[in-house]
Amino acid sequence: MLRKIISFVLAAAMAFSLSVSAFAAMPSDEIISEAWCVMDAKTGQILIGGNENQKKEPASITKILTCAMALERLDPKQEYTFSKEAASYDYASTHLAFSEGETCTVEDLLYGAMVESANDCAMGLADAAAGSQLAFVRLMNEKLAELGCTGSHFSNVTGMPEMNHYTTARDMAVITKYALSVPGFMTYFSAWEWTIPKTNKNSERNFGTHHAMIVGSENNKTFGYDAATGGKLGWTEEAMHTAVTTADNGEMELICVVMKSKHKNAKYKDSTALLDYCFNNFGSAEIPVSVKKSELNVYDGENLYGKMTVYPMASVNILLTDDVSASDVKIEANIPEYCQLSEVSSVALDISFSKKSENMSTGNFSVSPEYHIVKESSVISSDAEFEKEGSTFRWWIFILIPLGVIGAFVIIILIIRAYNIRKYQKLRRHRHYRRLSHDK
Repeated sequence: MLRKIISFVLAAAMAFSLSVSAFAAMPSDEIISEAWCVMDAKTGQILIGGNENQKKEPASITKILTCAMALERLDPKQEYTFSKEAASYDYASTHLAFSEGETCTVEDLLYGAMVESANDCAMGLADAAAGSQLAFVRLMNEKLAELGCTGSHFSNVTGMPEMNHYTTARDMAVITKYALSVPGFMTYFSAWEWTIPKTNKNSERNFGTHHAMIVGSENNKTFGYDAATGGKLGWTEEAMHTAVTTADNGEMELICVVMKSKHKNAKYKDSTALLDYCFNNFGSAEIPVSVKKSELNVYDGENLYGKMTVYPMASVNILLTDDVSASDVKIEANIPEYCQLSEVSSVALDISFSKKSENMSTGNFSVSPEYHIVKESSVISSDAEFEKEGSTFRWWIFILIPLGVIGAFVIIILIIRAYNIRKYQKLRRHRHYRRLSHDK
């Protein structure tokens, strides 16, 4: 009897422990970093977060945006020669000792900025892509606005401390999601090492990643993370330690951001704990989308640019913990009747939760449906006159065709009439001659 009671108690305890683990609370108390979040890299859903909307200095994780935008504008194989401005970096900061007039490839700069976190490489990329640091920073802030990063503003391309240079953990995840969509970016974001060959001013340079998680447990038994696929670190006295790490366990692709970590190992411990929690506690739920295909007009200023057809997907895969079900998720279309060309990316499906949870973030987020824009050439200002003339020409065709037929008919009648008159005149002459002959 006692044995049965003990067995029952043990079974109940085991069931209780399993239920607790199934509803494990977010590891907020364990996290040392001041701001953090984990995002689903596919949808942009924030799974968990702490102070994720607080403005913090990013330090060198700024270079994620720098490299992604440069890669969109430059061919990695093209050569670049350092200008005086690009070579005027802080020599006390991380750098690879590039100097004015030194030539290398854009590829070398991308590896240098991502793997070594070299400030001279980031400045070289900005100069090559936009012609100056100021011009490139302006483009960066335009991109931040386009991505909806309302808690961010960048003042330089390196992440060095500067007034009005800040972001949030949430915005940094959004920036990284965008960067991952840029073809080729992952090549540099996931790299462990690189060698810049001898240049016209310097000898060969070898360097390797400082991000311990991305090399895996086989190469770093303490902090290596086998699911890690890429990452970028940052550090300044003001920002403290910052880190962005991407990871994929075969079922989920996650982006983890930690900011203002108090010591160098905290960023690894926090990132590992956050990624482990999400991999262990979230599962995918397919949510049907009951939104029909729709069309809207797209304007470029006051001129109609074209028509945009939006194709909502049949369903969206949302990551949920066990205490939130698919019935707690609501999807609504945010598709207006018209929009500006610059606002096309804001056309989205809005996803909200009707239930709060202590185990996951239930804040609203949006996913972009597929769309196709058919450009209306008739409304392009430079072609307006051409289209007007073309339209007039087509209008005259409908007049000229019947006029041509009538004209041809009149000409034929005139020819026949002239022929008949000539024939009649010939006949009269013939009769006249016959009469004269008869009189004689």
